Amino acid sequence: MMELIVLLIAFLGIQSYVVLQIVRNKRNEPLIFNRTQKFYIHQWMLKQFGSIHTRKD
Repeated sequence: MMELIVLLIAFLGIQSYVVLQIVRNKRNEPLIFNRTQKFYIHQWMLKQFGSIHTRKD
């Protein structure tokens, strides 16, 4: 029963993340994790874990 509750909470979390990415503000940016926030998260990850392999298109 506990696993089902955890699975339900995880599912609802993923669904809310998707909705927040779809809904846009006036500058046509997602409400969470816009470019600036993604940049700072990436910088934090580089600091914590060293080099991160990214695509070079």
